[in-house]
Amino acid sequence: MHKRSIPKREVRDLNSTISFFQLDIKATIEIVEDTRGTTILQEGEPVLLLHQDKWFPTLQTLNKSNTLNKITVDMGAIPFVCSGADVMRPGIKAIEDGIAKDAPVVVIDEKYGKLLAVGISLFSSEEMKKMERGKVIKNLHYVGDWIWNFNKATE
Repeated sequence: MHKRSIPKREVRDLNSTISFFQLDIKATIEIVEDTRGTTILQEGEPVLLLHQDKWFPTLQTLNKSNTLNKITVDMGAIPFVCSGADVMRPGIKAIEDGIAKDAPVVVIDEKYGKLLAVGISLFSSEEMKKMERGKVIKNLHYVGDWIWNFNKATE
């Protein structure tokens, strides 16, 4: 694992490329790179993750302020989603309008509305609603993964 501090100039540049979240310019910002992926820490907490040259919010970020469209899954899908499985159409109970193909989305459970995962939509919300089966969300980060447990692993 390689960790380095990010200078304020780079933080400003990064903020200009992210629409859903702004890093605190006064906070300690670090980038962590290892074989599992790249994340940005703000005051030691993972707030952004990198996937194919695009930054996505972590569940820790979204728990404070959710700015992403939601996909609601049934209770039977939870163990699969929280094990890293992609979201399949039969497990979806509700699809928020306005989701674009390749857009970041948050997956929540139907009973409590808890955040389960951050993913990329493989179809628009209109296309998803017409589907009966197939993979619709690529799971990037989920409850219980290395990003979720980042601080527990380093303590």
